[in-house]
Amino acid sequence: MMTRLAMAVIFTLASFDASAIVRYMVQGMTCGEVQEALDRDGIAILYRQGQSGVVLYDRFVKDESYCRALSTTASERIAVADTNECPVRKCIELRRFGG
Repeated sequence: MMTRLAMAVIFTLASFDASAIVRYMVQGMTCGEVQEALDRDGIAILYRQGQSGVVLYDRFVKDESYCRALSTTASERIAVADTNECPVRKCIELRRFGG
């Protein structure tokens, strides 16, 4: 009985976390606005248009505290309204990168 309750709590928390993520289309946002959004929300899905015209998206975070256990952050630069080099961070698994 206790195992079922624990599993129900885990699944509830996992589904709540995923539904709470804010989504932004960054083409019309400045780099400062993107960084402010991540500072405010902690985590967000950022949509952007790639060079080929395909819409790209990924999950970006304010800092490492928004990553899962055994993960850290890596820097990435994305194109936004005022620059093609807006610095953001995303979670990566340590074991994939020698951690």
